[in-house]
Amino acid sequence: MKRTLVLTENISEPVDEGMKKFSYQLAKYIAGLNNGNQIFSSFANNDIPNIKRLPKNKIFFSISFFRRIFSYNPQLLVYVPSSSTTLMSFIRLAMVSLFCREAKKIMFSLQERKHNYISKKIISVLKPDHLVVLSTKEAIYYQTLGLQCIVSPIGVESEKFKEITLSEKQKLRLRLKLPVNCKIALHVGHINKGRNLEILKGLISKGYTVAIVASTRFESDMQLKAELEKIGYIFITDYIENIEEYYQTSDIYVFPVLSSSSAMEFPMSVLEAMSCNLAVMTTRFGGIESFLTETSWFKYFLNEKELMAKIDTFPLNSDCSNRQVVLSKFSWDNVFDNLFLNIRLAG
Repeated sequence: MKRTLVLTENISEPVDEGMKKFSYQLAKYIAGLNNGNQIFSSFANNDIPNIKRLPKNKIFFSISFFRRIFSYNPQLLVYVPSSSTTLMSFIRLAMVSLFCREAKKIMFSLQERKHNYISKKIISVLKPDHLVVLSTKEAIYYQTLGLQCIVSPIGVESEKFKEITLSEKQKLRLRLKLPVNCKIALHVGHINKGRNLEILKGLISKGYTVAIVASTRFESDMQLKAELEKIGYIFITDYIENIEEYYQTSDIYVFPVLSSSSAMEFPMSVLEAMSCNLAVMTTRFGGIESFLTETSWFKYFLNEKELMAKIDTFPLNSDCSNRQVVLSKFSWDNVFDNLFLNIRLAG
């Protein structure tokens, strides 16, 4: 790979949220190529040595920072903004690119953003050489602004998120103080109206325990939480170091989100659940549909009625094949190898 400079604002520990996980995996991949690539971030991470600090201001203005990147003279300038593709993100990248003029500029869009008329005009002028997006819908939007887009999936740590045996699952449920003799429907994410969690209530009448593992990074809607707890939902709101254990204890994973502002464009939890070989029910959210088609174990739903109907079609007594799908397409190395190959081919 060409000499690469990566700017990623947040890979701080714990790496416990989708956009942060993506940034961390990209930084680790680039650092692991061992060809003198440089990683700049606002935070350190013990897993990635020699991270250099980004300036602590909105446009990354720092004479010493500009001198360093100018002397490094990268061939690729890669930026993963934690705010995704806001106008300010394009301005930051344009500012940095003034000091590495020979570099091809790559920006990542990890969550959908919309822009007003003036912002669109500015973005069309400040555009990077390539914008990496996670859905065909996002590609179409930015192509109308004159940007060249590359559509890419995300990856998953299949060594960490793996299937366990039935006896191991029973023991794990006991240790985690989860119901042992019932089916568990899991969702991992934030507690707010935008996540559409209320739609899962019908699963309780079908004999499921609905378990929600909530992110500690975002403020929760405590009124919504209280209302759902009265119905019978179980909430796990402490920081969970081994989040894979909650997938492993579950029977199905449900991703009910409709609002584009409420999740990463390709929700990482869907692949994490598949990697643990769970059956998955999901809305046609963001980039999921761009890369995954329906199977016996992976189904889309539009509303509560369709969720209730389709969930009964899962052949729960036969072997699920979702982990095989993940292993064949969604390892991080495979995702990034293909992505940077496509960037080279795009010129």
